[in-house]
Amino acid sequence: MPILPTFLTLCLIAIAPSGGALSATEVKVTSPSGNHAIHFSLIEGVPHYSVSYQGTVILADSGLSLNLAGDALGERFVVKDTRTESMQDSWVPVAGSKSSYPNAYNECVVQLQETSEQKRRLDLSFRAYDEGVAFRYTIPKQQGFAAIEVRSEDSLFQFTDDHFVYWDDYPQAEYTKVPISEMPDHSIRPLLVEAGPHFVAIAEAGSLEHYAPMMLNRSGENQLVTRFRSGTVSATDSLVTPWRVVMVADHPGTLVENHYLLQNLSAPCALSDTSWIRPGKVWRSGLTTGGAKAIIDYAATHKYQYVHYDAGWYGPERDAKSNPLTVIDPIDMQETIRYANEHGIGLICYINKIAMSQYDLDETFRTYQQWGIRGVKMGFVDWRSQADMEFLFNAIKTAAKYQLVVDIHDNFRLTGIERTYPHLLTVEGILGNEEHADRGNPPKNVLTTSFARMIAGAGDYTPCYLNGRVVSRSFQLALGVVFFSPLQYLHWYDQADQYAEKAYPELEFWKEMPTTWDDSKVVHGSIGSHMTIARRKGDRWFVGTIVNEARSLEVPLDFLGPGEFTATVFAEDPENMKLVTIESRQVNSASSLTATMSAGSGCAILISPTSAATKQPN
Repeated sequence: MPILPTFLTLCLIAIAPSGGALSATEVKVTSPSGNHAIHFSLIEGVPHYSVSYQGTVILADSGLSLNLAGDALGERFVVKDTRTESMQDSWVPVAGSKSSYPNAYNECVVQLQETSEQKRRLDLSFRAYDEGVAFRYTIPKQQGFAAIEVRSEDSLFQFTDDHFVYWDDYPQAEYTKVPISEMPDHSIRPLLVEAGPHFVAIAEAGSLEHYAPMMLNRSGENQLVTRFRSGTVSATDSLVTPWRVVMVADHPGTLVENHYLLQNLSAPCALSDTSWIRPGKVWRSGLTTGGAKAIIDYAATHKYQYVHYDAGWYGPERDAKSNPLTVIDPIDMQETIRYANEHGIGLICYINKIAMSQYDLDETFRTYQQWGIRGVKMGFVDWRSQADMEFLFNAIKTAAKYQLVVDIHDNFRLTGIERTYPHLLTVEGILGNEEHADRGNPPKNVLTTSFARMIAGAGDYTPCYLNGRVVSRSFQLALGVVFFSPLQYLHWYDQADQYAEKAYPELEFWKEMPTTWDDSKVVHGSIGSHMTIARRKGDRWFVGTIVNEARSLEVPLDFLGPGEFTATVFAEDPENMKLVTIESRQVNSASSLTATMSAGSGCAILISPTSAATKQPN
């Protein structure tokens, strides 16, 4: 592919007269737009990198090394060679927040060689995208590495000040805003950082199939370092690490919009056929045949795609003796599936790590396909070690073999692998509606999660509607847009009999709402305070706004195309936050709408083109 001539600055300080190695070098890789740059240098033979954004240093010189067991790599290197590449492309996701994702980058791979007698190789890859930069390590196959054990990966992130970070140490934990110097021992990824006027995310991208998930520990002053969640990493004769990603933007919402960068850094789709992958809206059933049928009836009428049997359908979920190929008496599985198929609804069933590890997974998923089950929700997923990841990836690939879509609970967060395995439609790894607002998940935390967590991609937040934990129903309506999830679990704590013979006309918003999109924009927002997201499918826009403090927000509609539109506004009833008002008005791209909300409330808006037959006169 062609090399863009201006992307790479390569300064060769000196060239060794023998061996062909460069004794010192500096490399600067710049994004196609010129906004992001990652710099490589050898400082006294030790690899370092730095990151700048629009000319401002975000990360100062930061060391790069792998701590290997046994006959480890030397501490000093020279540059043996470099190679460069550029990409100017886009690709179409199976289930995305946009109809296509841009994929443009410039790359330099620096081939390092030890200065010791063994002269072993270590390659460092550096990429610069318009959305951020990334680097990774490669130990090529070579003599002296019959077996590799990485005790730790020591990638440093040297910030220029004691910035605030949005810290969490568990995928379903509440966020805390603290300076780097006061951050507890470690944080999971992605980590959102306020760096002066800029917002920075440190993330992990690419396959973890044979690696351990990354966490970030405090190290030196204003410094973080990568560590494994648990154990070490082993490889036979070569090793490629996941990418370490640094995204920078002027606004935190831009980082959320650019979540696809993690997918760009992942391998293309590994499936030859994706036609069976069906995103959609899901409603959890009680563990009876009748309960499932009632939800299937609602789903068929209201444009939902799935009904779900959760934990307990094959026996006590924490009992290792619960066989995932048996069904409890209140459920007639074949009748449920027959009735679902008759109404065009798919069945998703829960299965946890206990069952997946105790029973033959290939036989289990093959049986599910034979029964007619369309997807699995994997629970109790371990997420700490290389062995955990190898088990999980095997489960993901086995599900694809039997055409089962996948939702992963509880603690895994995506790294872009949904590009490689697009039947992996969503994951939890989020503090969602399972926690009450007054028990650790107040609106302020929801509005931190909507920024910090969603940089990693899809999040299964599980909105509900009539459950007693709901403070504002217009807030719940908006969550379906705010939290991107190609499998959108709605009504999580509701049952169909709560809706029998009762009218909730505002649920028209969820009825019409898709779960994948042609375009997505964060209109405005502030971490912990408020957020407005607009998403388009075809010629219709769906807008979700949520707030922490009581406020009125102007929502500009400049994202609309030409023409006239009808905006249907589903707003909080000022007399009762559990009621929703519905109002329609004519708008165009020059219009704005005012959303007035109480503390912890929200607003949902559906905007459709106004047809000639229904257009109101001037």
